[in-house]
Amino acid sequence: MKSEFKLVDLYTQKRYSVKQISHLFKTNEYSVRKVLKKHHVAFRNRSEAIRALNITKYHKEQFTLKSRLSARQEEMKIAGTMLYWGEGTKGGNSVVFSNSDAEMVRVFLKFLRTICGISNSRLRVVLHHYKDQNEYQLKQFWSKKTLIPLSQFSKSYLHRLQKGSYKRISQFGTLSVRYSDKKLLEIINSWIKDCARHL
Repeated sequence: MKSEFKLVDLYTQKRYSVKQISHLFKTNEYSVRKVLKKHHVAFRNRSEAIRALNITKYHKEQFTLKSRLSARQEEMKIAGTMLYWGEGTKGGNSVVFSNSDAEMVRVFLKFLRTICGISNSRLRVVLHHYKDQNEYQLKQFWSKKTLIPLSQFSKSYLHRLQKGSYKRISQFGTLSVRYSDKKLLEIINSWIKDCARHL
């Protein structure tokens, strides 16, 4: 019985997966699930399972929302929420913000870092550029503006437009910033709904 309580604690408190627990107890996953059901433990959905695995197995840092905000930070929260309402991806499992305006991207990242308490190392970015632009120079530009190292830039996306046409769109291409965490996405979407109700 003592081992059963330990098993339940690993799943509910330590956030271990069924597979991880089965390895620790040198048993099969069916037996682990059987014990959890016996103790009326609710199983995680897919999103929760992925989040827990990122924390326990891959040791990815969780975001930490800032609880007490100054007046200036409240303004930053509203600004970041409004920016995401206009330019962010509302569905999926990640916070994804794309824009060609470097200052807009900078402000949104300040919102993620200051208000949402994200880990900078978990940010990933994709540069969208055009065939007559210098990809490396653009990456250097965006890395400096966002304070995101080049090692966190994923493969760039090349738009096949006519030469020079990007000048009417963006001199520096467009940057897509991604932070993979469905829970944070749900929170930002809830802030958007709150703002909409009060406007």
